[in-house]
Amino acid sequence: MSDSDTTRSEMLGRAKELRQEFAATAAEVDQAGTLPTANLQRLLDSGLARLSVPPRLGGLASDDCTAADLDILSETLVELSAGESSTAQIWSIHSVVSRLVFGTQLEIDPDFQQQLATEVAEGRVRLSNASAEGGARRGEFATTATRQGDHYILEGTKIFATGSEGSDYAIVPALSDGVPGGGLAYLLVPMDLDGIRQHNDWDNMGQRATASGAISFDQVHVPARYHLSIKGGAEAMFGPSSVFGLVFQTGINSVILGMGVGAFDITCEFVRKFARANLPSIDTAADDPVNQWHVGRLSTQLAGARALLRESTRSIWDFERHGGERGSTSVHMMRAKYAANEAVLEATGQLHRLAGGRATGNKYRLDRFWRNARTLTVHDSIDAKLRQIGAFEISGEAPPPTIIS
Repeated sequence: MSDSDTTRSEMLGRAKELRQEFAATAAEVDQAGTLPTANLQRLLDSGLARLSVPPRLGGLASDDCTAADLDILSETLVELSAGESSTAQIWSIHSVVSRLVFGTQLEIDPDFQQQLATEVAEGRVRLSNASAEGGARRGEFATTATRQGDHYILEGTKIFATGSEGSDYAIVPALSDGVPGGGLAYLLVPMDLDGIRQHNDWDNMGQRATASGAISFDQVHVPARYHLSIKGGAEAMFGPSSVFGLVFQTGINSVILGMGVGAFDITCEFVRKFARANLPSIDTAADDPVNQWHVGRLSTQLAGARALLRESTRSIWDFERHGGERGSTSVHMMRAKYAANEAVLEATGQLHRLAGGRATGNKYRLDRFWRNARTLTVHDSIDAKLRQIGAFEISGEAPPPTIIS
């Protein structure tokens, strides 16, 4: 095993330690519903961000691939989410945006890229995402970036700007006159610029601490060095060789699966310590065959979902390095997503049934597991993915390359 392999394994060990630390305050984070600043600082201090920085820029990733070591990144996100899932979702965004900015698909000043990579690797800055808009179709944009001297004037509103509060930079796709035909470009926007307004309107039932509210850019003067054109244009960004959408989805899938892992652990703990047996002829809830049957079922569903997720991450990384059939790689990801969604909604939904009446106490806020899972599992349509899987199996029709496929 190489030194870099050992170091990446150590990163996973740190994620497991942070899982336990975050779990201890997860109920308070959910109740407050505000940015988990302390958790995010612990992550920045942990060195985990180095997993998303390539070695040429001083990071721990094994190569320049967007999907480099995606299996390890996914495992760390599962662990973090099992501890506190809002923190994990924000960290997922930071990690995926890092892979985009430090990859090879964007035109970026090499000196700025190196400076930013050093800051990310050293835990001095956090990146966020402000992409989604409120149109009827995903991926349609009205936000504009107009060149004016050595700046771009950014105008528009984004919804679901997860983690933008407290971040140092936000990646913002916009229609730009710096691109032939006014096409799509990315701006990495410093969040201390004038004209940026956080709406603070995220008031949803789950993932309450993700700071996923809307953000507006009103005549924001963004220096030209932060304007990042897409090599080959938007078509290349989501073309047949791009893995960015697959990597983005893997981050979400990993956070979702972690919710189920955390809920399962709590279920087992309550069955061991607090729950009563279902029948008076049985001494303890832990000895109750009904509980054992259900726990065995949930354990198997979660393990199956985790195996599919691992298979998916390796497939994506292998496709980026060696090429092949993107359609089957996308289908691997979609199968993992469906399996995770089903296993996690079942594990979080059955928690109180098995853990017993004490588990309903508000001091535990264990309903957060289902609320969080139900909130993030509707990020995009699982039914659409099942149809795409079926079409691929029946006729070989490949899912179109997009941010969600």
